[in-house]
This record gives sequence, C-alpha cells and structure tokens, in this order.
Amino acid sequence: MAERSHFYGLIICAITVLTGVTFLGGVMRRSYWALALPVTGGFLGALYVAFWIGRALIATPIEPPADD
Repeated sequence: MAERSHFYGLIICAITVLTGVTFLGGVMRRSYWALALPVTGGFLGALYVAFWIGRALIATPIEPPADD
C-alpha cells in the first residue's frame, strides 16, 4: 500500500512541475491563455466547492429540537 501511495505522489509531483514549467513558459511568451486558463480553473473550482457546500446543507436532514 505504501508503495502505491509513493507512486501516486511521484506522479502528482511530476504533473505539478510540468504544469508550472508550462505556465512559466506561457507567461514568458506573454500568452493570454497562460493566465486565463489557471484563473478560469480556479474560479470554476471555487464555484464547485461553493455548490458542494450548498448541496450538503440542502441534503442534511434537520432534526427537531429535543423536548426538555
């Protein structure tokens, strides 16, 4: 199990380094897309988290207060 998590960790690290290099290359070329895509992804990610929280609040059953 530990070997699998190390493998996935290595893949995640490689993807982040590759993404960072690609982003910096786009910024150095002064590409609009190099800035627009991460901002769009972050914005949509924040909307997803907000929707997920709202859905969880809607789906959570409300318990009536206990009688004293």
